Amino acid sequence: MTAPNTTLYIKNLNDRITKDELRAQLYALFLPYGPILDVVALKTTKMRGQAFVVFQDLAAATSAMRAWNGEFFYDKAMHIEYAKTKSWATSKVEDPNFVPGIGKTNLPAPPKPGKRLREEDAEDREAKKREQEPMEEEVDMEADD
Repeated sequence: MTAPNTTLYIKNLNDRITKDELRAQLYALFLPYGPILDVVALKTTKMRGQAFVVFQDLAAATSAMRAWNGEFFYDKAMHIEYAKTKSWATSKVEDPNFVPGIGKTNLPAPPKPGKRLREEDAEDREAKKREQEPMEEEVDMEADD
């Protein structure tokens, strides 16, 4: 069993329910136990029949898990356990400067403070090229009428 967490992992959900209906029904089902920050239900092949419910506090998550683990929801018995990791919603509440996507994801990390962005590098290269090119003399040509 994983360590207690404000995020509950729910599996063995009926995968014939639409994503929006599943999110709304899980929200309504777990709301009596405490404030809910987020409900994540994806319909990808890997996440089909699974969802995450993120509570504001651990007591609410624990009481919801104890009340509904093994109970039937849309004709299937739910298996509920604590999520392995903290959710982005919880991280955002704990740290307002939290940026989702940094860590164990495939999203690119933001640039480091000492590094220049590629756009700036391109502009610098263009400026260096202009400096190195021999300057053409401007010739004033007066129009003879």
